[in-house]
Amino acid sequence: MATLVSACSPAAGSASTVASGLSPPDSVAASASASHPQRVPLPRGFPVLPGAVPVGLPSDDAGLIGLWTTDLLGSAAYDFYVKALPAAGYRIVAVYPGGAAAVIRFSLPDGAIWQVVTRAGPRESVAIEVRLDRP
Repeated sequence: MATLVSACSPAAGSASTVASGLSPPDSVAASASASHPQRVPLPRGFPVLPGAVPVGLPSDDAGLIGLWTTDLLGSAAYDFYVKALPAAGYRIVAVYPGGAAAVIRFSLPDGAIWQVVTRAGPRESVAIEVRLDRP
């Protein structure tokens, strides 16, 4: 299942591109970060719900790392991540199952805390967000 999940990750290529070790000159990086904060890439192999459809990320939410929709209604996406995150090596810090939205806070190997948020999406779908931790 891990192979299937990692194969479905739309950001795997972009994560490897960002992590290539090449960095722009300081002046280029400074001007780029002033106009658009650099988005944190989704780690290679991060679990993605099979069948989830990637959605373009809005430019005004730098804390949003990944966004998908699924037609699996109810708690299917939440239930998937409760199992898939630990299986992929991410420690769950807290879970907040809920009505309008459900949140799973988890830690990365470097100790950073991120969230998976599942919520109602457009046209009878569920939106799945991976984002930097926030209150």
